[in-house]
Amino acid sequence: MVKSTSDAKTGRNPKTPHRLFLTELRERSLWFVRLRWGVPPAIVCAAGAGALLGFGFHAVAVVSIAVFILAYNLFFWRWSKWREPSAWQDPRRVQDYIYWQLGLDYGAILLLIYFTGGIHSPVLFFCVFHILFAASLLPRLSAYGFASLAVGGVALISLGEYGGLLPHYPLIFHGEPLTPTTFPQWMLGLFSFAATLLITAFLSATIMRVFYRRGQQLADKSERLASYNTRFDALFSLIKAIGSIRHLDRVLEIVTHDLAMVMEIKAISVKLLSEDGAHLAYKGSFGLPPDFVKTRIVEVAKSPLNRRIIDGEPFVTGDLTRHEMFQFGEDLTTARIQSVLFVPLIVDERIIGVLGAYCALPDRFSSEDVEFFRLAAGLVAIGIDNSRAYEAIEHFTTERSRFMLRVAHNLRAPLAAVLSMLELLREQHLGPVNENQAEYLRRVDRRTRTMLDMINELLTLSTSRTVQEKPEKKPLEIGWLAGRLERTFQDEAAEHGIDLSIRVEDGLPSLLGNTEQIEQLLENLASNAIKYTPSGGRVAVSFTPAPKNMIAITVTDTGIGIPEEDMPRLFTEFFRAANAREKEELGTGLGLAIVKEIVDAHQGRITVDSRPGQGTTFVVTLPAVEGSEDRR
Repeated sequence: MVKSTSDAKTGRNPKTPHRLFLTELRERSLWFVRLRWGVPPAIVCAAGAGALLGFGFHAVAVVSIAVFILAYNLFFWRWSKWREPSAWQDPRRVQDYIYWQLGLDYGAILLLIYFTGGIHSPVLFFCVFHILFAASLLPRLSAYGFASLAVGGVALISLGEYGGLLPHYPLIFHGEPLTPTTFPQWMLGLFSFAATLLITAFLSATIMRVFYRRGQQLADKSERLASYNTRFDALFSLIKAIGSIRHLDRVLEIVTHDLAMVMEIKAISVKLLSEDGAHLAYKGSFGLPPDFVKTRIVEVAKSPLNRRIIDGEPFVTGDLTRHEMFQFGEDLTTARIQSVLFVPLIVDERIIGVLGAYCALPDRFSSEDVEFFRLAAGLVAIGIDNSRAYEAIEHFTTERSRFMLRVAHNLRAPLAAVLSMLELLREQHLGPVNENQAEYLRRVDRRTRTMLDMINELLTLSTSRTVQEKPEKKPLEIGWLAGRLERTFQDEAAEHGIDLSIRVEDGLPSLLGNTEQIEQLLENLASNAIKYTPSGGRVAVSFTPAPKNMIAITVTDTGIGIPEEDMPRLFTEFFRAANAREKEELGTGLGLAIVKEIVDAHQGRITVDSRPGQGTTFVVTLPAVEGSEDRR
């Protein structure tokens, strides 16, 4: 249930200009200073041109006014240089800077008007420009204020001249005055001037109000667009976190922090529902007091608000009542929380918990916040569900490995004892054995050894996953590894009538790896190649350099090959290709799975190229160490 909503709170005073307008205001205020550098030379040039054309006026006063303008413009220029950067972030201080400029400009204009003919001065209507400036950059009434200042100043000058309080400086052309001083003419000039300025102030203020309103609307939309973009970026980050991070605690840590930052609020919480739906437990939070979330369990039956949220209704309020505070706990009062927003966490139409947002400001959450939060809650729910599934699979895999380890340990000792007893019988230490009995003993021995091999490989696989996820690595000299491999398999290859060759390219660096695992990798690949290559065939093992400081180990045979349909499952545990089962009935199907585990543990890569009846090539690339020595 959405209890109360308000317009989106941006934290900005409505009377304060937008950041876009503030930047324009600052630039225009400095533009006035730059523009004013040209005014004194223009006044002097105009005075000189007027004198050449036969106009007479108080030239000394006009030039003095030009110097005055130059002096206060220098002051404003220095003021802009001395101001602290923070002053330009305050719109009122920037507006004060403009007020001072326009005020002194009006003083200079009124002096020019006085010394160039008073009410009939040609400078009179220069007052219009500053009214336009005020209307465009300052509050609406400023245009009327400067219009009134100009009209009042001209009226005082004219009244002083007409009453004899001020000397009159008429504009002279070839010795004749151009400014009549009769009362009707004076009143008519003043009325025309006042009407022009006030109408200009009204029109410019009205037009600029429309423009400013449109500008504010555009700025609002720009800020909202930027906010949407920031939120979409946050959602994208959540998606990446959900896709790359597998453990629940880490997912909750990231999503609560990121949501609090992007929404610019105090805190975020995640409460997860128990399997029976009776309790909500805080599993993740950011910004809430530790005592508030630590071991805190909410009984759904005793919390009507949480019941409604679990039923699928969002809850938002900007002013928590005492009744609501009681249901949320006194800790919210301690944390000075005034606005809260809760939405259900839903995945596959199942509600798994509640996502909460907290803010210290009243009426913080708008309808747009609710929609965004619901969208984020959907992603958070997916992340939680995925993390739970991954942790369940991880737990199952760990338990399976432990079970395999226990079973293998328990079976290996009895099988070893059985082999010892079989050895006694086959060697006839316990009495003579006929040919038929000897054949059966050989079969039992063979199958028993196959079972023992499977158990040993199960132990290897389980140990690599539970005990040695990061094997101890050291430099291994390639020539030493090749020699060990050749000594291990040369007799077996000769017995099967197979040509075995092992080649090491000169100048190879040492290989960085775990001794036992690298030897096991080589033995598994070489053993399979010999086992599945018919008599008269060839098996070749080569060690060559590979790009990016890697070493390539290539094992090639001319054996039975691997069917194309079996390639995707080649490194699966307990899997054996169909033609391999036909050639060799017994086998564990764990050898290549162990090879893949070792390659992955060494940050290497393995590829296979095979054609049925033509042979198979395995290429393993493993990291090398430059300049290492033999450290067997």
